[in-house]
Amino acid sequence: MDATRPAAPAIAGLGLTEQDVIDAYVYVLARYLVIRQERTDIAEEGVDYNVIKFNQLGKAEFVNPNLDVAYLEAWIAVDERTPVIIEIPAVEGRYYTAQIMDEWADVLYNVNERTFPARPHGTFALCLKGSNPAIPEGAHRLDLPSKKAKMLARVERKGDDKGAVALQRAFRIIPAGKPTIEPAVEVPLFTNAAPIAVDAFARPMLTSVLDSAPDAMALAPGMRARAEAIADYVAKDAARRTAIDTVIKQKALPALVKFIRSDAGDNRGGWIATTGKPTGFGEDYWFRTAANYAGIWWNNNQEVVYFVGEKDAAGAPLDGANAYRLHFEAADVPQGHVNAYWSLTLMSLPDYRVVPNGLNRYGFNNRSKFQFGADGSLVGYGGGLAVKAALLRLEGARLASLGQLPLDL
Repeated sequence: MDATRPAAPAIAGLGLTEQDVIDAYVYVLARYLVIRQERTDIAEEGVDYNVIKFNQLGKAEFVNPNLDVAYLEAWIAVDERTPVIIEIPAVEGRYYTAQIMDEWADVLYNVNERTFPARPHGTFALCLKGSNPAIPEGAHRLDLPSKKAKMLARVERKGDDKGAVALQRAFRIIPAGKPTIEPAVEVPLFTNAAPIAVDAFARPMLTSVLDSAPDAMALAPGMRARAEAIADYVAKDAARRTAIDTVIKQKALPALVKFIRSDAGDNRGGWIATTGKPTGFGEDYWFRTAANYAGIWWNNNQEVVYFVGEKDAAGAPLDGANAYRLHFEAADVPQGHVNAYWSLTLMSLPDYRVVPNGLNRYGFNNRSKFQFGADGSLVGYGGGLAVKAALLRLEGARLASLGQLPLDL
C-alpha cells in the first residue's frame, strides 16, 4: 500500500509523514482494544483467568452478539511451567467451535470437526511455546505464542436450548498448577465513541503495551519503530503532542471509520463482506484493528463470513427513522449458502451492540418462522429503532457460493 502513495513531506522534527502517523496509530490501537477488553472482562464479578464464564442464552450484552449459540469464554493464562488443560465435549449434529486467539485477537485455533478432523474433542493442553511442562497422557498439545490467550466457544442452539446448555456446561478447564499471571497493562478505559488518541503514544505505557504480547505479523518491528519514534516526538513538548493528537482525531480516526464502513471487505449492495481471510489477519493490520473495534473476537472465513451493512443500496447511511426492505430471491435465501446456520442482527453505532427495544427482538435467523413468497423468495422489513448497522452472519458458509449472493438493503 505504501508503494502506491504519492510522496508526502515528513512532519518537521519527526521524519515521518502524516500517513506514517495514521498507520502507526491504527497499528497500536489493535492491542489497546484487546487490553481494554481484558480489563473489562476480568473486572466482572466472578470472572478470573483460567475460569470458564458460561454466558446466559440470548444475552445481548456483548459486542456483535451471536444469539444463535450458547457461548462460553475464558481468559487463558500459562507460564513456562504451567499449562492449561481444557476438556472439549463431543458435539454431534450441531455447529460448534472452540476458538482460541492470541493477545492481538488473531485466531490461533478453532477446535472442531472441520479443522481438527482427527481430534475434534477431548483433552487439550495449552502450553507456552518453547516450554516443556508436564501434561496429561493423551492430551493434545496446542502452543500459545505468549502467556495469555482468549477462548471463545460456541455451541449452536438449534432449537434445543436444553441440549445446547448441557454441551456448553460440558466444557471444562482443569487446573494444572498456579501460573504466574501478569495483570493487564493499565490503559485508559476509553470508548468507541471517544477512543484513545495521542495518549496511545504516551511513555512508558506504549512500551508496556507493546512488550505485553508478541505480534506475529512480519511488519511488527517496523511498525513498532514508527510508534516509538512518535512516542519520543510527543514527549518533547506540548506543541508536538497537540500536532499528533490533531492528526489522530482529524485524520486517523475518520480514516479508520471509513475503512470499517467502506473498505474492510467486498462491497455489495450496501453490505461489506469480510471475505478473503481464510485463516486470520495475515499482514492486514488495518483489518485487524477494524475487527477489534467493531466486533472483537472476529473469526476467520473457515468458520464464518460477516456481512456488515451500514448503508442502503443507494449508499445512504442507515437511519432508524426509515423503514427498510431486505429481499432475497429464492436462489439467494441464506440457508442455501451455509453448512450450519445464519442470522441477521440489528445494532447501534459506534459501539456495535444490539438496540434495546420493548420486544427484546434483536434480529432473526434460520430458526425464525418465515412466510416465504410463492416463488420461494424472502422479504424482511425493519425500521423505527435507533438502527445504524446490520450484521448478517453466515456460519459454515460455502465460500464459493457467496459471489452469487446479492444482498440489497
